[in-house]
Order: sequence, then structure tokens, then C-alpha cells
Amino acid sequence: MRLTTIRITPDRTTAARIDKKHFTPLPHPDVGALIASGTDWARRAAAHTGERLPLPSATTEVPPLVPGRVVRVGPNYPTRLRELDRQRPTAPSLGFVRPHTVAGPRTAVPLPAVSSRWGVELGVVVSHRAHRVPATEALRHVAGYVVATYLYALGDPAEQDGPRPLLLLGPDLVTPDHLPIGGRGLTLTATLDGRPVQKASTSDLHFDVATLLARASDLTPLEPGDLITTGTPGGTLAHPLNPGRNLHATIKGLGDIDCLVTDA
Repeated sequence: MRLTTIRITPDRTTAARIDKKHFTPLPHPDVGALIASGTDWARRAAAHTGERLPLPSATTEVPPLVPGRVVRVGPNYPTRLRELDRQRPTAPSLGFVRPHTVAGPRTAVPLPAVSSRWGVELGVVVSHRAHRVPATEALRHVAGYVVATYLYALGDPAEQDGPRPLLLLGPDLVTPDHLPIGGRGLTLTATLDGRPVQKASTSDLHFDVATLLARASDLTPLEPGDLITTGTPGGTLAHPLNPGRNLHATIKGLGDIDCLVTDA
């Protein structure tokens, strides 16, 4: 099942199921609210019938959900570790953050300073509460997968406590039954102004989705709608973002993010 959040009026958004040639609106303002509505949310979303909207009639510039919390994973691809001149870690490095801003997949982003910290990542959305879950059971707690891209504006004098991240998310949340187990084998790519910068497969992850979710749930209870970003491949440090540049990030089977960087 493929889910998204659409804007149907200037002041109204709704979660929607994407069927072949139309959206089926669901009785929730966004996908995050749908996931938080009860453990049987997927069954209800799949069974819902009613109004249909042609695909061009609504826009998906908003993120499918705004996570309450994000679990950020440190370097988790061989190419990223080589780029940073680091050894392969023996355990995943995790950080728990609340993103400064969450934006959708079709957006213009003003950056107050040049950013060299960015990259495409596989995002994993938690379906229901997970606490001290073993890796063998962790995938049962996955609501679905999304394309995620973090941008950090470095050197912004207004940020007294260090750079604050902007999270681009979308366009859709794809449930696990429509993808390989654990989101493996998906190709990630990113381009700047049409030139390739990143390419990798989620099969290259040192620590897979089940391991990451299990480890995060050992450190703190995970709640419905929490997001795990699994790390970005190498390639971006030599390609900083500047105003006027166009960033395009894609994960095969999930969709793409298209972002124009503008002056702050």
C-alpha cells in the first residue's frame, strides 16, 4: 500500500491511499495521524472506500507525516566511512533529535549558509510502540519506508547551539508488503543540477533496518510515527549546496524528492 498526504484546499490536508489513477482520501489529516490512530490502522486504510480524487487534482508538496522524533544513524555505508576516513563501527551510532523543520518532496529551501552535510537516506517509520524489541521481531514494528534527506546549514551565525537540521520527507510512505524484506536491495541516487553525486543500494547498509530498530528500542521506547533515518552513502562532502542548485534524491520503489536551494 502506498500512502501520502495531499493538500486539497489551502487550509486542509488529508491522508490518502494512492490507487492506480486516483487518491482515496482517508479520515485523518496526515499519514502520521493515521498511524497513531490504532494498531489496526493499515487494515482500515486498505479497506477504506468513498470519495476518489484524480491524481492531478491534489498536490503532494507537504510531507506525508511530521515525525515526533527522529532516530539519526551515524555513518552506515562503506562509501561514507571511506569519505570520512573512519573504520567500520562495531555498533550503530544513534542520536535522537527533533528536526527544526520538516518539508515535503517538492519544495524550495532557503539556506542561510552553504551546506556540505546532506544526502539521501532510507527512512523507516515506526508503526506501533516498540521497547526492547529483539532484531528477530523488529520488522513487525515497521509501518513503512520513505525517502528522507537532511540538510544542515553550516556556519549560520544565528545558530548558537550548532546547526539545526531541515528534513525533507516524502513523497509517499510505502508499506513493507510492497517492498523487499527490511527494505533491502533498493537503489538510492542523488543528483545536483542533474549530475550524479550519490548512488548506492540499501543492501550495502552495515547495520540493517531490523538491527537499527532493535538497538533504538533498547535505548528508548519508540512510538508510532517515529522515524529512523538509516544513514547516507558517500559522495556529498565534495558537493556543497549553494543557492540556485537543484537537488534530486530518489529511492527506487519509494519515489523522489526535488528541492531548489534558494537564498535565505
